Amino acid sequence: MKSAFAFVTAALTLVSACNTAPSTSRNEVAAVQRIYIIDCGENHAKDVSSWTTAPEDKGKPYVFSNNCYLIQHRTGWMLWDSGNADRIGTVGQVNPRGTLTAYMSKPLVASLKEIGLSPADIRHFAMSHSHGDHSGNANLFVGSRIYMQASEYEAIRGPAPEKMGIPPANFKDLPEANIVKLNGDHDVFGDGAVVIKSTPGHTPGHQSLFVRLPKRGPVLLSGDMVHLKANWDAQRVPLTNYDRERSLLSMKDMQAFLKQTGGELWINHDPEQSRRLPSAPKFVE
Repeated sequence: MKSAFAFVTAALTLVSACNTAPSTSRNEVAAVQRIYIIDCGENHAKDVSSWTTAPEDKGKPYVFSNNCYLIQHRTGWMLWDSGNADRIGTVGQVNPRGTLTAYMSKPLVASLKEIGLSPADIRHFAMSHSHGDHSGNANLFVGSRIYMQASEYEAIRGPAPEKMGIPPANFKDLPEANIVKLNGDHDVFGDGAVVIKSTPGHTPGHQSLFVRLPKRGPVLLSGDMVHLKANWDAQRVPLTNYDRERSLLSMKDMQAFLKQTGGELWINHDPEQSRRLPSAPKFVE
């Protein structure tokens, strides 16, 4: 009888301790701690209708934002996209078709330094795709683990990457041993916090990035799956996309995915949305 009473007393003490123990805050358990939105240049278009396909936009100039995203995971840093090349500077560089001029007023290296990092600190690196405004500084990350879709890798290494708007020189220093070739979605850290989503169409192996932020909640970094909010709403595909039907399918897939996850879409090249988000060295949790 005495031993039974002691057992009950111990059990009640354990329950009481559990009920009064301090709760773990959301920040303490979050795999992703924060994300920095880095200004990685501007792209000045002569005629935005090539991207919107809207007749009323014919002949209208437009300035696209261009962001890189630095993600602080509890196990290391990841950079998504590398923007226009630092070497372009404020002089600008015109694309081969003469439709767009890229600028990079603040080098990516300088933006990383403001956060207290250098390219050598980036453990994981991925680009939404291989066009010059996303791969401009890729060669800085030779020590990173690099993630790209196998179809994008093949386009880069293929016989005529320039025909798809891919500058192969942007990848010449990247060690083959560090490149992880994907065939679809990939959970970068293995905990569901940062997931590469396959979204082909703009290029053969285009990909987007899903990130679970501790306070703001889940976000999807669009890459060039979509360029502007108006294109997303109207399901419009730029005239120069590699595959229009695949582009539409990727948008529909990601619409369903965002509805399922309650995620927010961050559109890389949409200047109005970019202005509403804090720029590095500020961050979003």
